[in-house]
Amino acid sequence: MTTTESHSVRNGVIATVVGGIAMAALGELWPPAKKAGLWLFEQAAWLVGLFTDSYSIQGWALALLVLLALVTLIRFVVALKRQQPAPFASYVEDLLFGTKWRWSWLSGEISNLWCFCPRCDSELVYDDSSCHNIYSSAPSKTDFICEHCGHTTVTTITGGNKSYALSAVQREIRRRVRTNEYAQSCQQGSY
Repeated sequence: MTTTESHSVRNGVIATVVGGIAMAALGELWPPAKKAGLWLFEQAAWLVGLFTDSYSIQGWALALLVLLALVTLIRFVVALKRQQPAPFASYVEDLLFGTKWRWSWLSGEISNLWCFCPRCDSELVYDDSSCHNIYSSAPSKTDFICEHCGHTTVTTITGGNKSYALSAVQREIRRRVRTNEYAQSCQQGSY
């Protein structure tokens, strides 16, 4: 044993003795500290009892299962922290169908998608009342209207109601991500 190792052992023993004396003195001077120390001792004894009591499964097997669970949990957390954001995560706004659309990404999926007026940046309202008339021969459409600009129709998406229009915009966003067109939009600042 080298002198450095003997000093570390000696220092550890001294720290343990001094800590024990300090805890004993604290317990005598302040009764809640004594109760807290007893509670900690009971918890430690319970934990040791988990591994030493007899079960239908051996204590070492239980310890191995707990260890494997901890390793799995740690690897999962590390993998989540290492996960890089998708390259298109900053693509959250674009001019589509003549309207400014904004959205956010949640687990790689588009969420909170809505449109805004390209002139005044107000949130648009929709009118899909043409979709409710089953006797009309006119195609179903959804108008997006700016109330701030005198109730003007900013854009119209033909083919269905509001849900159809939003899914059409989502399909266009996903197409631009697939074909990498979103990168050109971001660089040109078209939105």
